[in-house]
Amino acid sequence: MSQQDDPNDYWPKAYLAIVSRLNTSLSILASATIIFLIYRSQAKLSIIYHRIVLCMSIADILASLAMGLTTLPMPKEMPFEVELGYDWPGPRYGNTWTCNAQGFIWVFAGTIGFGLNAMLCLYYACAVAIQMKESNIRKYIQPFIFCFPLSMG
Repeated sequence: MSQQDDPNDYWPKAYLAIVSRLNTSLSILASATIIFLIYRSQAKLSIIYHRIVLCMSIADILASLAMGLTTLPMPKEMPFEVELGYDWPGPRYGNTWTCNAQGFIWVFAGTIGFGLNAMLCLYYACAVAIQMKESNIRKYIQPFIFCFPLSMG
């Protein structure tokens, strides 16, 4: 009996696909709520903190969407799939281009999210530890805050 014929092997893989889609849906919902709360606030995007968190939420939505699609963008037939023993559960409707696009969006948005998290720490270091004024942070630090994560991505 081959690995593909084992009925006990399918459920753990199917479980991973279901859990991944559930977790990414919750992440997208939470990030959308953060964006909604930022736009409902009186300050909106006039505060640097709100701009950083908004960009982090957008990056999280993109990365979560790419992760939540799981097998959908994968090519219907992949070379060497059977020979290498891979058996991906779930429907596959894509081609090589959609699979590459999913991977690019996931890596790009995830890297930008990590970079923005680091820049949020830099913002707090300047605002709290150094006690810089918001106008000085906006003038000297803000261009670096948004250029660094984009260059990392």
